[in-house]
Amino acid sequence: MKKNYLIGYDISDEKRLKKVAKIVSRFGSRIQYSFYHCFISNTQKIRMKALLQKEIKEDEDQVILLPITVNQLKEMEFMGFKINLQNEGIIII
Repeated sequence: MKKNYLIGYDISDEKRLKKVAKIVSRFGSRIQYSFYHCFISNTQKIRMKALLQKEIKEDEDQVILLPITVNQLKEMEFMGFKINLQNEGIIII
């Protein structure tokens, strides 16, 4: 079963930052510069974490995976321009 995640990261090195962005982009959609929405299965989450673990330095970098429900996605508030988040045919505006 797939779940929604908000994924954010703070990577201290530009080279690692680009690699992390590329990995997370394979699994989800960019909301902001280092903030993504992913609708992924547990298998995909495990794969993404394994790929990220190879790239980050635990004493310098941070990646956060925050599980979020569809109802929480619907309640998400934006200031400034809005984006569309898609989840199995549901468009959240």
